[in-house]
Amino acid sequence: MAYLQRKGSIGGTVARELKLAVGALNIRLHPHSPELYDQYLQALYDLRLPVRIRGDRFGMITLLDRRNIEEGLIKGYLRTFTKIDPTSKWFDENSLEDADPDLLKKISIPANAHPNSSAFRFTMNVRKHILTFEQYSGGRQLTPNSAEAIFLGLSDDQLIVQQFGPVKISILQDRTSLERIFKLRRLKSVRFIIDRPNPDIWDDDLEGQIDNQLAAAHAQRIEIAYTAPPGGALQETPSLRRLGTAALANGEVEAKGYDGDGHVRISTRDNPRIDQIRYDPEVESEAAAFDRLRRSMEANQG
Repeated sequence: MAYLQRKGSIGGTVARELKLAVGALNIRLHPHSPELYDQYLQALYDLRLPVRIRGDRFGMITLLDRRNIEEGLIKGYLRTFTKIDPTSKWFDENSLEDADPDLLKKISIPANAHPNSSAFRFTMNVRKHILTFEQYSGGRQLTPNSAEAIFLGLSDDQLIVQQFGPVKISILQDRTSLERIFKLRRLKSVRFIIDRPNPDIWDDDLEGQIDNQLAAAHAQRIEIAYTAPPGGALQETPSLRRLGTAALANGEVEAKGYDGDGHVRISTRDNPRIDQIRYDPEVESEAAAFDRLRRSMEANQG
């Protein structure tokens, strides 16, 4: 377990400060309403479906707590685990060969039991459609890509698609990657990829124009690209900044240019936003520390 010892005034160890980190997903349904996001999350949980993250690693929602729904919050747990393929080959580390069939007959693992399990808190703010999850706690880690894979896998289930239609899920990205783009010595090109807009990130006229265009074309995303003329460089404008901020939560930004060391390519998706703190478990519970970090994540979105 990761910790930092704090020394008291007389040199003794006072407490252990534990590390806690969170990431977040922006989950978007149409039309937007807290009630629809509440129904969506309940429907995902009701599937009781393990989805593949990668290889033999799976994940699923194992608990929902709706006691704070009046505040627009639904809490729960994600659990990841390993699914063993009973038909795969087994290795005997003593003989350094495939395990003998007689040895395998002694193995008895119930089909519903899975090893290497880890649990991670999450909270869905149904008013802001932001789902914050534990990225690191007590030596356990859930990457943003893994959390995204779990919710994408569940959202692709036929029952969910039939009830809610296409669900757009984006990893919230670190704004420092956008700053790096705009601070390039020569910004040659930048491409903003934005999934179908939300009313809460666009002015009424702009949101309406883009949403109408996407709907008419049966499209789910829009890409806006700027390219500098030969020998020139793009300049940051309020419009570019606004597009970039929207893309951090609703898509991604890709850029090409030159810094002090030569040609670079930057994608904000390569830099998910991770917020972290250290807390004293003798003063604050992990649940309280998570909620404090979750509120900060939501307040500083974009």
